[in-house]
Amino acid sequence: MPPVEITYFPVSENFKSLSSSFHEPLSQMRNVPGLKSYVGHETEDPSVLFWVNDWASKGANEAFLNHPEYPALAAATRPSFAAQPTRNYVNFDDTKALRAPITEFVTCTLKEGKTMAELELLLQELHQKLGGTPGFYGDSWAVVTGKPNVYHGILGWETVEAHWVAVGEGPLKEVIDRVKELADLWLVHAALKSFSG
Repeated sequence: MPPVEITYFPVSENFKSLSSSFHEPLSQMRNVPGLKSYVGHETEDPSVLFWVNDWASKGANEAFLNHPEYPALAAATRPSFAAQPTRNYVNFDDTKALRAPITEFVTCTLKEGKTMAELELLLQELHQKLGGTPGFYGDSWAVVTGKPNVYHGILGWETVEAHWVAVGEGPLKEVIDRVKELADLWLVHAALKSFSG
């Protein structure tokens, strides 16, 4: 499975005033082989920007990191950061949720004394019960690379409200309540736009 690189960070004042932005570095990345990029602000806190790189293969990511122009391109993005970015690599089976009008990002960090096998069974049950939910575009779940106690999910929705209506009661809420007994959840949404060539 190819890696998905999920990066998010609070944007700097320069970014907010448009004296610095991601547009120039991202436009330079449009033609990077094996890359689909998505960018969007978190809906809960618009000062946080998500930058998601969906790599066709691990080799495509490594070739980009080893390209002679990579250091200059990385340096061009730094003025946009108000703080050190958070970055996770996840090998999702499917990335269609990134193309939905709203993408839900969720992590499940295992609580002490619980097992990943227990959590995986509940996430599989959640995946099955989400099928056919109004306004739902699909989901994918995988363990975060280098963090063996953290599952990451991406879920696509028509709107943020469609997500909250779907999980407000009934079988989905019941499964999520059981997930919360096993893991600490972090959850936000973003409206991503494709920045690929």
